[in-house]
Amino acid sequence: MLVAFTNTKGGVGKSTLAAHLAIWLYDQGYRVALLDTDIQQSSAPWVRAAEPAITVVTAFEMEQIQKACEDLRRSHEIVVVDTPGKENDASHTVPFLVDLAVLPLQPSKLDLRAVKDALKSIRLAQQVTGGKRPEAVFVLYLTAKGDVQTRILREQLAASGFPVAGSEVRRLNALRDACDSAVTRLRPSEAREAKTDIHALFTELLGDRLTSMKPEQSTSEKRIKAANE
Repeated sequence: MLVAFTNTKGGVGKSTLAAHLAIWLYDQGYRVALLDTDIQQSSAPWVRAAEPAITVVTAFEMEQIQKACEDLRRSHEIVVVDTPGKENDASHTVPFLVDLAVLPLQPSKLDLRAVKDALKSIRLAQQVTGGKRPEAVFVLYLTAKGDVQTRILREQLAASGFPVAGSEVRRLNALRDACDSAVTRLRPSEAREAKTDIHALFTELLGDRLTSMKPEQSTSEKRIKAANE
């Protein structure tokens, strides 16, 4: 399965969520890889620093991206793809190759205005595949409790015809400071709320899809077993 975080607007949380998803899946025992197609390479060094055991590949040109997706799909259960925050070969190519496209955006008018551009390649890919893929879902990122703009944004996104995840990722310091690590690996006292948000979101997005490939043991469970032996 290939999962992409995509939006042609920058600064919406694609790299942060991509890095967290790769680490979250690895810690549950999945064979996961990260493909960073953004020339700025935010998620690639992040994941390499956080967990060297995760396969990390970078590719920026159309043919390179296609080959990387094909190669990684054969050797891994899940490939997480991070895309650039602008329109280029990478942002246009990735939607044609992945199974699920996740579109993060913040509750702002600027992010809402960018939705049309963000959906162009996804709509085209769905037309080419007869609506088979990619599935697409919006995710609200860096929200605030009781924020009116978030509620309005949900209502406006509903008109796009694409679902909006019920789980939101709130604006929390632990998430802001998580570079080169993941809030899911911190002690509850340091990041309880952020861990809750991330876990709830990824479970909602991938829960049913992960059921058929559930590993016998998580990576943390394997480490504990190895230490006891």
